[in-house]
Amino acid sequence: MPQTVMRRRALFLLLAALLLAIVALAHHNGAGWRWLVQGGWHSSARMGALTPEEQRWAQVAWRYFSNNTQPETGLINGSDRRPLVSVWQIGDTLVALTAARELKLIDESEFDRRLTRIVGTLNRLPLSSAGLPNRLYNSRSNTMVDYSNQPKSIGWSAQDIARLLMALRIVAVRHPAWAEYLERVVLRWNFCRIVDDQGQLYAGLLQNGQLTARQEGRLGDSEYSAAGFGLWGFANQLSLRPPAQHVIIYGTALDIDARDPRTTWTPSAITTMPYALSGLEYGWDLPGAGRETGKLLRQRASLVYQTQEQRWRRENILTARSDFTLAAAPWHVNDTLYANGYAWNTLGDDGNYYPRLAQVSTRAVFGLWALWDSDFTDALMRMTRLQYDAQRGWFEGRTEATGDYNRAITLSTNATVLEALWYKANMGPLLPAGQLTADSYFSRRLADVFNRPGQCLPPERHATERPDVP
Repeated sequence: MPQTVMRRRALFLLLAALLLAIVALAHHNGAGWRWLVQGGWHSSARMGALTPEEQRWAQVAWRYFSNNTQPETGLINGSDRRPLVSVWQIGDTLVALTAARELKLIDESEFDRRLTRIVGTLNRLPLSSAGLPNRLYNSRSNTMVDYSNQPKSIGWSAQDIARLLMALRIVAVRHPAWAEYLERVVLRWNFCRIVDDQGQLYAGLLQNGQLTARQEGRLGDSEYSAAGFGLWGFANQLSLRPPAQHVIIYGTALDIDARDPRTTWTPSAITTMPYALSGLEYGWDLPGAGRETGKLLRQRASLVYQTQEQRWRRENILTARSDFTLAAAPWHVNDTLYANGYAWNTLGDDGNYYPRLAQVSTRAVFGLWALWDSDFTDALMRMTRLQYDAQRGWFEGRTEATGDYNRAITLSTNATVLEALWYKANMGPLLPAGQLTADSYFSRRLADVFNRPGQCLPPERHATERPDVP
């Protein structure tokens, strides 16, 4: 065969191979390209189209949302059949709704109907005296309530609001036609008391009938919350870099918040979900973090994963620690890798130690499973994959000590199942480029120097301003 013909054939084959590679990378709306630029074969994450079983898992999780939708508001009950929802859970709802559309659990028409009701509700949401969303709402009536679901304004949570800020950006990025209406939600809020010009976040708490503000966010939670505010242009440097110190578990040094819990009123704890959510949504490349901080966050997340894996390998204890809900007192538990001076500490919201309640959290399992494809996460999923009621949704977890199910069923756990499965199908982070653009409705509204809202939004701030904190 002549040399020229052989060269032409080789060139043809090379071009054909390149064309096939481009088609493969563009498949599923560019998922292959995202896989390559976000880590590709160097990534430890579990990526690819859902298997039939995984699609069934997603359907079970979506069943929770179908069952618990309030038709008047579009909001979803925070726990099964109870019409109470937190601002964090409203954020979960938006993430789950977007995941359901991406995974083809619902069609465009149902997505539009549901989002229309939710966005309309958010744009009419009653606000606290500080001009911020209340911690809790009645999901049926859209009224501010307390923990017993009685009408009352009880303050705000910067962490919960940060979750909702992130969720609004996810929907706007995936469905840009909705961006204006989603951005109008945020333009209603007053940020003077929730974040200062260095990025420190503040919660509002009702104490002795008075609303007071104090710093909110420990290591892990702080960085995740900072990302939500950073997406909207707020300074977030202080919250991205909270003070840290080391604790040792199995000879490994893990970072934990260095502030004294006796003065912050919040336990110093290490748990899975802040790191898992930062990975699923941003690939640990948080807005405003910079390269070195992003590298540190990725390292911390990896150590949180590795320490739980080491417990399984050393002690044969399946471990996936997160906060979770119970159907009886103490109602809510923070299950940790380390807290208040002890490894594997399990703390109730009442401050007591509950080792018998420690559990393998469904939320944590799905987060770890999606982000780390390993023998350990395979073992976790083998014990979790049937942990649901097919007609109601996924259970909160399985008790470490006995193997019993924690049969509480919540919005956040079922939302995390959908988010983790969406991450896998998306082949990478869900919000790698979610910052506002200069031509967005939000940016153009604030660019009008003669008609700004006057609510301490990013361009309205000056270096000398501080939040009005009593």
